[in-house]
Amino acid sequence: MKKIVLGLLIATAFVACRKTSPMEESENTLEVTEANMAVIGKRTATWCGPCGSWGFPQFETLKESYKNKALFMAWKDAFTTAEGSTLFDEVGPTFNLGGSVPTFFYNFIPNADDSVINQHVESDYVEANSNYEMEVSGQSVLLKTTTKFFAEVEGEYYLAPYMMVDNIVGYQNGHPDGNNTIHHNYVARIAKPTTISSEENFGYKLTTNGASRGYTVNLEFEAKKDVAWNTKDISFGLVIFKKEPWGLQFVNAFTK
Repeated sequence: MKKIVLGLLIATAFVACRKTSPMEESENTLEVTEANMAVIGKRTATWCGPCGSWGFPQFETLKESYKNKALFMAWKDAFTTAEGSTLFDEVGPTFNLGGSVPTFFYNFIPNADDSVINQHVESDYVEANSNYEMEVSGQSVLLKTTTKFFAEVEGEYYLAPYMMVDNIVGYQNGHPDGNNTIHHNYVARIAKPTTISSEENFGYKLTTNGASRGYTVNLEFEAKKDVAWNTKDISFGLVIFKKEPWGLQFVNAFTK
């Protein structure tokens, strides 16, 4: 659910990547549930009247209808902090998320039927899933993740750790609260690995040549917290993608 104000993100890197059996235990490995979670997102903008008039209430209705079934992501292409540019400008074209606002998408498919959500969530087939723990130290948010594969797969898989922020007060055209509109599920940043300088806004590699069932990858990330954000309003949306010849294929999502 968290693709648009991109603050200057902190330095990057892979920390741990190792293969285990499903039964092997490690103090560094988080428990990962064999379950599917969908993505419900919207492309929106603060200057967009329809985004405030019907986009806001529609998103809230979807959040109620699919509570605990989906990661909700509000991608704002014109909502920035003092730090910088918009994340959506970097990642939106990668996923072909539509050229107008508001645009709603399910599992990164613009204007899809909501049956896409139920089919994914109710499927007995779980390709891979993730879990995370986060720790805030000053303005740095440290993120520990574990991704586990529940099926034998081939190809390149990526994990995108998007920072999500709630309760940001700001202007929204078309919304009755105007300048005092409370923005939720805001995709603020993508966390960066902690030891290499690389910025990949669509995610970081989990596999190169596929993986067997039980393959487990531990990665650590860091992202910068805006001084105006309350720690309790920060969470992460972990999205797994598979790289295909035509682009990126959504695999699964996780949030708390």
